[in-house]
Amino acid sequence: MNVDINEIGKNGLRIDDYIELPDFYLLEEDSFFSDSVYFNISFSNEHNGRIRVKGKVRSEVSLKCVKCLDKFENRINSKFDIILFPMDIIDADNTSLSQAELEYIFYEGDKIDIKKILQEQINFFIPMNPVCSDSCLGICPNCGINLNEENCKCENTINDYSLFSDKLKR
Repeated sequence: MNVDINEIGKNGLRIDDYIELPDFYLLEEDSFFSDSVYFNISFSNEHNGRIRVKGKVRSEVSLKCVKCLDKFENRINSKFDIILFPMDIIDADNTSLSQAELEYIFYEGDKIDIKKILQEQINFFIPMNPVCSDSCLGICPNCGINLNEENCKCENTINDYSLFSDKLKR
């Protein structure tokens, strides 16, 4: 889904819609969309070909907890405000980007890919180490039982787990 920058008038352009995105857009392993992606985006022209993109993204993503390995739903509700720069500001003869240019988000030609913006914003909102809840106990390091669902019968599970946790805190 593309926006033609020539359609962005002096009052801007606003799009309010739903879209189905493929699961491979998600960077987190074993994740998938469990709901459509709702977006409300406004585009406005800035100076020197720059385009301001403000909006909201809402969806739900199924993730795997890094502690207990169970699936859980993570609600995405993100607001963003970004500036897109035209690709032609980059010197074609220079193969490296300046430090400032590394911070830029670019568009090429006269089209802006809305899917790329949505993909980026959704992935920003997904935690690096997703956990189903703050109280998740994880799995027993000895027998592999999910400690959220049943008690472990291993002799030293509590001590082993606390030793393991102590090492992580250091």
